[in-house]
Amino acid sequence: MKRPSFQFYPADWLRDTALRSCSTGARGLWIDMICFMHEGNPYGHLKVGNKVILPPNLAGMVGATLQDVQGWLDELFQSGVYELGEGGEIYSKRMVRDEILRNKRAEGGKLGGNPALKVNHEDNQKVEVEDKQKPTPSSSSSSSSSSSSSLSNENNICPPAGEPEAENFPACSHQAVINLYHQHLPTLRKVEVWNTARQGYLRQRWREVAADISQSRPVTHEEILDWWAGFFQHINKSKFLTGKVNSKDGRAFLADLEWIIKPSNFAKIVEGKYHGT
Repeated sequence: MKRPSFQFYPADWLRDTALRSCSTGARGLWIDMICFMHEGNPYGHLKVGNKVILPPNLAGMVGATLQDVQGWLDELFQSGVYELGEGGEIYSKRMVRDEILRNKRAEGGKLGGNPALKVNHEDNQKVEVEDKQKPTPSSSSSSSSSSSSSLSNENNICPPAGEPEAENFPACSHQAVINLYHQHLPTLRKVEVWNTARQGYLRQRWREVAADISQSRPVTHEEILDWWAGFFQHINKSKFLTGKVNSKDGRAFLADLEWIIKPSNFAKIVEGKYHGT
């Protein structure tokens, strides 16, 4: 059953640094988008069924010109307010994360509010580890955060838990990461164009890496770049990713940086799923 409302915390909205850096028009568009994403399927995504809501559709829905809407979307994306899914759809990481938490709590309620009564002690410890996450107060006021979960966990790519504020981390150094990619993976495709979508993917991964390194201490720009250097060295050990083995059609696959930093691919690489051959 679809909920007719969602929680909204004005203090969170007013304190969101990424959102405050955007114009009044962009913030107005974002609150409308939040309402559409509340109705979205999956929850938190700017979609109607399997159809992605594109800028021209969104312009008609909010009663603004396509030029204005595209400008506001660019503002929001550059500030890290929303994320892009693999299908190109806009989504709110905060809304997706809070929906996962809400469903977990609902499942807990079905067990009578005390999972320890239904599971053994070992299982209960696992539940406590998962549930001991800093609660997030709103499912819609912001999407500008990033996960502090382990990078080896698939959930880190679409985090279900409380996320550190992006401004606590050094700014994403796109050129430095690209340089490391070229240095450690010289046989892969060179980066010729670094457009807005690619910038967004790298910014997401940068925050996740920073969150994983930082834990409870500050993280430096150099530490994050050291991680990326090691990551690219890890990729270089994969025969599949570096085109040294042929697929079933007889052709070798060769990764590029955009493919590497897409959410599901990034998670699989970190987990070593492409290092079996």
